Amino acid sequence: MNYFFITQRPGLLPAPHFLQALCSHWPQAQAEEIHNPADIHALEFSIPLAHSRVYGSLTRGGDSVVFVGDLRDCAEFALWCQTLLPREEVATFCDESMSGTLELDGGTTSADILRAFEGAS
Repeated sequence: MNYFFITQRPGLLPAPHFLQALCSHWPQAQAEEIHNPADIHALEFSIPLAHSRVYGSLTRGGDSVVFVGDLRDCAEFALWCQTLLPREEVATFCDESMSGTLELDGGTTSADILRAFEGAS
């Protein structure tokens, strides 16, 4: 299932900053910039985490990330994405069908995400 991390304003996740932060936080991550300006994605990545490998991409507008993996790992990844935003910014974590959705802020935990997605799929 695809999961999404969506900011409320565009440009909050610029690709160069996101890429540097991703590789700094997860040195084992693999990432590749997408140079075709017609592609809506600026970069693609994969990160080996505890329960799965999370695969994803950042949109060129810097306002959303789409990714797939075990929900526990995706929750961890979404919370990390939240740390890249200014403290006052709220983002949305959701699945592709919107059967699970949660607004994220600095106080959101993995347990909050897992509770919000119980039974969603």
